[in-house]
Amino acid sequence: MEFIESIDPFLMQLFIVPLIVIGLGVFVSFLTKKVFVAPLITLLLNILYETYEAWYRNHYYSEYEISYTYTPYNIIFPVASLVISWVVAWGSSVRSQIK
Repeated sequence: MEFIESIDPFLMQLFIVPLIVIGLGVFVSFLTKKVFVAPLITLLLNILYETYEAWYRNHYYSEYEISYTYTPYNIIFPVASLVISWVVAWGSSVRSQIK
């Protein structure tokens, strides 16, 4: 857990989390060959991450009153993964038509 705490929050929220949640969503979409799976997986993973982060902050920093709301990334990340998975699916269908 000390490793995750040592990562800069800016780096975590803008690079690591998007890469993981969008990447896993697109990967599962590619495996299942269904484009609309990517935003669902991405949304689920991002909500899990944000819920864990809120619980962690409230649990370990309980002397501070921290109110928590979900971030707009719950809309942005699924839209990005939908677009990426659609491009990947379109590219693989074009590639299969060429062969």
